[in-house]
Amino acid sequence: MGSRIEIRAACQTNSSFIRAARFVLTQRGCTFGKTVVLCGGPDWPTSVLTGILGLSCPKMLFGSIPVVLLILPSTAMGSALIMANRPGWDLAASAMTMAMLATQMGASVGFVAVIEHAATAYEAEIAALPIDEEVAALDEARALYATAWRNASDWRDASYPAAARVLAVTAAAAGLVGCHLSVLAACFARVTVADRFDAPPISGNPLNVVRGGAGYALLASFLGGLLLLLLHRAWLGRRTRARLVVEEAAVARRGPDKAMAPKGAAEAPVLEQGKVWGVHY
Repeated sequence: MGSRIEIRAACQTNSSFIRAARFVLTQRGCTFGKTVVLCGGPDWPTSVLTGILGLSCPKMLFGSIPVVLLILPSTAMGSALIMANRPGWDLAASAMTMAMLATQMGASVGFVAVIEHAATAYEAEIAALPIDEEVAALDEARALYATAWRNASDWRDASYPAAARVLAVTAAAAGLVGCHLSVLAACFARVTVADRFDAPPISGNPLNVVRGGAGYALLASFLGGLLLLLLHRAWLGRRTRARLVVEEAAVARRGPDKAMAPKGAAEAPVLEQGKVWGVHY
């Protein structure tokens, strides 16, 4: 995956936080900081970052052995929750849940503390790490697209179609209806991890947890709102790409000298030019 620019960009390999994590992970030996990052860091992007950096898999696995201290409380909590419907196990389930939360929080805090310490104590060394030029170029292109997206989605633009406005408002209204239904009505039956699939309320059919018309109305409102939102985003994506084409053509017409002008000076007028032309996309 390290050969794919999109994966490296998703990991934000050029960000200060990930560069500090990179510095910690590439230190020689099995240091305390490296172990904390491997065990306390989230799977994404910590595990992916080790692959992108081409680090030794056996060494990374060895440094991850202390993660068993995080796995044991989680496993015990799951076991206690399954037995929670038996006398005396509800207290054990609560205790195991608290232990799991404490260990997970401690690992997360340790992960952040190690990264922050490295970023402060080894600032010069981290700054000297090479920048991923391909990711930097992709980030710049995405920033341009984000700017064009914001301009294309500006409701103050007279060229913004009324149908698109209705689509977005309807999607938002459908989501609000679903949110209020979930609070005001009993839409679903209560299910726990201790319930059997072939016993009530599931009774072998997952749809049995939906209670009457309110439950199906909630599902319909959420699914309908999601569909309308996706349609609106698809239209907005086409509108944004069309504006980018117009802006690139404007830069080309202005000539290579002006096209090579400083980024801030060249792009802002182009983005505004699409509005001046009044082109409907």
